[in-house]
Amino acid sequence: MKHFFSIFFLLLTVSLLSQDTYRLAWGREAALIGGGVTLWYGAKRAGPLNPPFKEAQVLALNAHHINTIDRFATRQNSARARRASDLLLYTSPVWPLLLMLDPAVRRQAPEVGVMAGEAVLLTVGLTSLTKDLARRTRPYAYHPDVPFSEKITQDARRSFFSGHTSVIATTTFFSAKIWTDCHPDSRWKPAVWAGAAVIPAAMGWFRVRGGRHFPTDVLAGLVVGGAIGWLVPRLHEVRK
Repeated sequence: MKHFFSIFFLLLTVSLLSQDTYRLAWGREAALIGGGVTLWYGAKRAGPLNPPFKEAQVLALNAHHINTIDRFATRQNSARARRASDLLLYTSPVWPLLLMLDPAVRRQAPEVGVMAGEAVLLTVGLTSLTKDLARRTRPYAYHPDVPFSEKITQDARRSFFSGHTSVIATTTFFSAKIWTDCHPDSRWKPAVWAGAAVIPAAMGWFRVRGGRHFPTDVLAGLVVGGAIGWLVPRLHEVRK
């Protein structure tokens, strides 16, 4: 966290000397970073409020109490889908970094770097806090083939909403927003935004097939992550 703030202040100082598509401001950046840190700290405090299941609680779980849309997720347990979702998550930093290959974006590298950090910090903080406050049981806790030891962990009660999906949606929507702002007249804009939506949708499907989330978990993650990824650059746009 200390290194994050050092890099943040360096990039902010550089940005104050430039004016292009985006502009950083001390007050706004302090509010966004402060909000992300507050959410992150709140998640740390909320963690102990979400204790692991006891054995009797796991045995009492009944999939028929789940709504019809989400119920089929309790029958999913694909290890291949879980590996695919983890691999896709590891690629999430790639999308903002690929923007640096574009000269129009590279001119605003300090601004893009700060905004990307803010967007991810807000998403991770909000996702973590919501998980421990919602205390929703993961689908795999209902699956008979999943080892009992996995069902009595704290993570088994952190289903809502999907962090994998929210993080990847933040990075893809953020990247699409930056690129289309720098190329407002490009005919590739529909394809860029379609890709920004398809990638987190694929992540959501992997998480459901892996038994880690319900469809409503991944839908919420996509909406929240996508909204933050779009909103952070929008707040920094220079008004022409």
